Amino acid sequence: MKYTLQQIINGFTNQPANSTWLTVKDVCRYTKLSPSTIFRATQKGVLKVSKKTGKNLYRKEWVDRFLGE
Repeated sequence: MKYTLQQIINGFTNQPANSTWLTVKDVCRYTKLSPSTIFRATQKGVLKVSKKTGKNLYRKEWVDRFLGE
């Protein structure tokens, strides 16, 4: 039985695999957009963000929704 780290973490948190949390750096790599573009979209409310941990964290599904607009 081989499991990836993400599968193990998802098993503990009961979250689906597509609810991966991304940092600004991760979002930039994923979208090929600059950090300033990401921050601007966040400030305008176009891109949803969580700040509960003191960091800007984005769910992959939120980023996908932002790209689809």
